[in-house]
This record gives sequence, C-alpha cells and structure tokens, in this order.
Amino acid sequence: MKIQTLLISLLTLSAGLALSKNQSVHSAATIIRCKGQIPNRTACLIKPSSYKINTYRVDICKESPFPSYRSSANFSGAGCMTLFNGNGDLYKGQFAKNSKYKLPKIGKENIKLGKYKYLTMVLKNSFTSSGKYTSGQTTWRTAGTNKKGIPIITKKAGAPVETTVKLTNWRGSNNQNNDYCKNDGGSFSRCEINYNGYELTGIGINSDFIETYGKNITYMFYIVELSSPITLQKDSEGYFEININNDLEVFGNGQEVQSISTPPFIFKATYKKKIQSDK
Repeated sequence: MKIQTLLISLLTLSAGLALSKNQSVHSAATIIRCKGQIPNRTACLIKPSSYKINTYRVDICKESPFPSYRSSANFSGAGCMTLFNGNGDLYKGQFAKNSKYKLPKIGKENIKLGKYKYLTMVLKNSFTSSGKYTSGQTTWRTAGTNKKGIPIITKKAGAPVETTVKLTNWRGSNNQNNDYCKNDGGSFSRCEINYNGYELTGIGINSDFIETYGKNITYMFYIVELSSPITLQKDSEGYFEININNDLEVFGNGQEVQSISTPPFIFKATYKKKIQSDK
C-alpha cells in the first residue's frame, strides 16, 4: 500500500485585521521568530501558551465558491464536497504546540468525482490566546483586557491570561489600505491575503453566511487554492489531516514589549490517499 501526501499551506491572518476595540495593527513584509531581543518598531513571532478557535465547516471545492462578485458562498455551484460540518455545533479546539485534529475519513458513498482545486474553512469570529515573552531578566505576559476591553500585557509575575478578540474589518477605523491585502489594500469585508509567502482569501460573513463587516461578523470564511489539485475517483479512499501551527506576535519599541497579540497562524493540511500497490 502506498501513501500519497499533499501538503497545503493555509495562512489565516488576524493581525492584519482591525480587531475589536480598535486594537492597533503592526505590518511587516516578513515577520521572523523572536530571538530574545525586544523588537524595535516591528514584530516577531513566539509560540503561544494557548490558542483556541471554533471550526464551523470545512470543504474542498472544484472552483472558488466565493468569488469577489458574490456576496455569499455558492457551495453547490462550485462543486464543493463537505469534509466537516457541525450543523450549528462548533468543533472546539485548543491548539498548542504540536496539536492537531483529524477530519473524518471520506466514505466512498460520499465522494463526488472530479478535480478539486480549493479548500475552504469557516471559523467562528472568536480567537482566544495567551502567551509570554522573556528578554533579558524581564518577562511580559498577556493579562486579559482593561476596562475598555483592550488586550493588555504586564511584567508582574503570574501565568499568561487568555484574551478573546473578534475581527471587525480589514481597513481599520481610519479606512486605510492594509499592506497584507493584495486587493487594493482590502475592502472592509474581504482581503486577498499575502503574508510571509502564504496567500489566501479571508471574508467576514454574518449568521446567514452573507458577506459583511463590523459587529455583524459572526464567522470568518477562508479560501486557499491548493498547490496541487486533488482528483477524486470512484474508488478513492483517504482522509484529510490539518495541523495548525499558531504563533503570537510580539511588538515593541526596542526597550519595552508593547503588545503580544493574535498573529497570522498557519495550517498545514495533508491529504492521504490510499493507492493500491502495483505489485
């Protein structure tokens, strides 16, 4: 028995969005891993102490189900096949280092034949994380939110406190171009993300799955084009496995860490298809 493995890099950007309570956004062409120094008017990446997201559904599609001229996803018209659908019940996952979850094995009776070029994921608009960063003799950690609901950090001893943020729009409260968005700096509801070499589309949608922004965003809809299309045949048998590598983004002024925030996070999705040996 041979195993054919397809690796898909899926980036979901939250640092490039305007967060609730007008949390600031820090942009850089490439964000590297922190090495013990305090970043100076830029950001670097660390591993989180905790990271939680809620997944609503995952599909693979023959065509893009949510092109720019549509205000809602057309799953049937794009020839999509659902890999996971909670039917209103969210898949709740806490993702730390080396954590992952597997999508259900594809049953032969559910396989729709053809070539699939896209993977889509719908997440609840709620991102929870915590983390800490040490430089020299000082450790900064997440400390929840202040009275205005804005995420804060502290140098006081203690465990990192989880903070939950919701995304509002891609252009911020001042309607400025987002450097992470290829579609002319992004619209309020949609961004064609280009970050650290990864590309995908992120769209805010409401509870009816209609494209929107602001307080109306209930879910985030993500589309990634597969580097290699997947051809499913009548006798195809296999499963998808999605590993989520989440980082937190540390921003500083060279002397003090000013924020530890939800950063871009990378999905590595693997499709393993069983193929009968030629022997």
